Amino acid sequence: MRTLIDESPGPTAPLSATIARPPADSDVRPRPDAQPLIRRLAERFALIGFALYHLPLFINNYPSLGGGGMREGGLAISWGHIFTPPGIWVAHHVFHIAGAMPNGYRGDNGDVAEEFGRLLIAVVIAALGAIGWTWADRRRPAARWTSEALQLLLRFSIALGLTSYAIAKILPVQFGSGTMDALGLEQRLGEMHPMTLLWSFMMYSRPYAFFGGLMELVVVVLLCFRRTATLGAVLCLAVMSNVAIMNYAYGVPVKLYSTMIVLSAAVLLLYDARRLWAVFITSDSVPRVEHPALYQRIPRWLRWTTKGVLVGSVFASSIAAMKPGGEDAARPAASAAGTVEGVWKVTAFEMDRRGATASAAPSPWLRVFVRPGMVAVRLATDSLVYCSRTPSAPTLSFTCAGAHRGDLQWSRAGDVLQLAGTIDSIPVRVTAVTLHPSDYALLRWHFRWIDEP
Repeated sequence: MRTLIDESPGPTAPLSATIARPPADSDVRPRPDAQPLIRRLAERFALIGFALYHLPLFINNYPSLGGGGMREGGLAISWGHIFTPPGIWVAHHVFHIAGAMPNGYRGDNGDVAEEFGRLLIAVVIAALGAIGWTWADRRRPAARWTSEALQLLLRFSIALGLTSYAIAKILPVQFGSGTMDALGLEQRLGEMHPMTLLWSFMMYSRPYAFFGGLMELVVVVLLCFRRTATLGAVLCLAVMSNVAIMNYAYGVPVKLYSTMIVLSAAVLLLYDARRLWAVFITSDSVPRVEHPALYQRIPRWLRWTTKGVLVGSVFASSIAAMKPGGEDAARPAASAAGTVEGVWKVTAFEMDRRGATASAAPSPWLRVFVRPGMVAVRLATDSLVYCSRTPSAPTLSFTCAGAHRGDLQWSRAGDVLQLAGTIDSIPVRVTAVTLHPSDYALLRWHFRWIDEP
């Protein structure tokens, strides 16, 4: 035994030399904690794709900067213009859409061709980026922070995006105070655009619109905290799926954005799919989720400060931009004494037909709606005609389609309005009284617990 040991051939190579020898390709083995290839590709595709979609919309979350279509100009519009040209190029050359497409330069998150073009660019870049990234680290798959970064991106993209929508419903701005104006009530159901029908439905019930905004705000709060993020994603999937379906069904031009919010929430839930299945389906217990490594590297005070600044700044921006509009919407739409503006029910319409042919004579009026810059008239033929108003006190001057024109002197005594002048050079006299909400059966209805005649 001993002889065999002593007669071993040659000296043993130093251990250091063995360690220093560069590994051959055949020696490479994946890290034991590496994720499966399909998951790595999917997560990296999602991280790049969602980042390219959500990050250009970041400043659009600030209504006071022009985001959300609150005004024509502002930093949000200028920021959006940086990302607009590639989307326009794709719309022209891939979607074969002709024309200047001016809506592409009026803000973000609408269903314009430029948005879909930008989405296609994001998908292509995400696919190529995920493949290249995964190929580059094929020998030692790493970047386990990808899932943490993706979840963080989606949580706060949803939260920041929904904040202004929630505030717009709560104040109220998006659907008004819940009291439909008379001009909206005068539109016949068959004359409405599907979006107008949906807006009328939402405007009618202030409590329902408020509830929708409150649920969106709850989603925002829940997603801001890691412990409640899963519950926030579940609630977001329910709330925003309803919103997305209404956008599709009623032609609201925010279908793309609402769909991306739903997909973002769905991806968040994929990370907890097994845990949710265990809790709600098999009734099994689930272990507590530990802090992700990314959180452990960031001080607690810095995490809270960052969340407060991000969400708080969007909240403050929404309040600043929408509070004046909400106060105006909450005021009752009554015609102020001493003005011609208001809603009027015509009680007498007299016309001097001398010198006028039957075809040229204006149709008698049933209703007249006067607003700054606009006059609308419900004719005896049941048509609702919209006209542009020219400021010229004390004359009510307006021009309608077909070059029809009216110039009427007005006087008012309480709830009675007198108009006298010409319509298409034909002398007319009109007497009208204020139209009250109680004149509409819809607004006379009140909630009741027990529904008995």
